[in-house]
Amino acid sequence: MDGNERPRGILSQADRAYLRGESDLASTQSERNTRARIRDRTYNAMCDFELLVERLPERDRRLIFEKRFENMDGAAAFDALVSAVSFLYRATEDTSLDFETVLHEGINMAEVREGRVASVDLDLTFHSLSVEQLRHKLEAGEALSLTEIAYLHDSDEIRMDELAEYFRDADEELAIDDGRIQSKMTNF
Repeated sequence: MDGNERPRGILSQADRAYLRGESDLASTQSERNTRARIRDRTYNAMCDFELLVERLPERDRRLIFEKRFENMDGAAAFDALVSAVSFLYRATEDTSLDFETVLHEGINMAEVREGRVASVDLDLTFHSLSVEQLRHKLEAGEALSLTEIAYLHDSDEIRMDELAEYFRDADEELAIDDGRIQSKMTNF
């Protein structure tokens, strides 16, 4: 079920259409109202996670993830969980909280129910991305990560038809270094 068919979660179908740029709102005020509504629901959803962690029965959590996520097509479950972690990582950057500390406490909050604690070591090494560098990798036939492909996709320095050409020319053994191809990038 794609985002247009799913019932309301944090976002309504109209919110999803707005964020995808698929809807035109009647006025500046209705756009402000939509954005405020999305912010309010996102904030409240984040606050609800404490209750979910503390009170949602394990059986219900398993039914969400073992049943529903396992039945999702392709890499949709992986993408949803990666996006959730990405959102939370970016959220900690917007606060005075340290992501490694939040990650450590979150993992240990989950592990305490199993009667154990975890040592969490997060080693972040940042590398800058440039269209020129990634274009060179493509021309050399090197594999790109999904992150690198997304960076190129979002860049104004490379046209979509130019980027798509690299995938059209690639043989069927095209490898993306996280081991999966998302339908050769779904939006192409």
